[in-house]
Amino acid sequence: MLEYTDILKFLSSFVIVVVIIYSIYYGINRYWKGLLPNQKSIIKILDIKFIGKDKGLAVVKANNKYYFLAFSEKNISIIEKWDKLDGDTEKGDEKISDNTN
Repeated sequence: MLEYTDILKFLSSFVIVVVIIYSIYYGINRYWKGLLPNQKSIIKILDIKFIGKDKGLAVVKANNKYYFLAFSEKNISIIEKWDKLDGDTEKGDEKISDNTN
């Protein structure tokens, strides 16, 4: 027959193992991008606005072009495409400063 201390040891060990497994899972999901050096994403979601359930608008940068997309549960449509956004400053672009003296 199991004694009270044996059950308590089992439950505390079980809780510790579950916490360790969840911590590893959380750490991998949260910090995985930092573990892979020199990996650059060519697709970036710059902004998303939901206009209903499973419907919305998004601005996406892919392959140095910008896309204004409408999406729903069943399809994705390109509304407009730009080579550069207003106010976009990439590395190497000159920055314009507002010096009013």
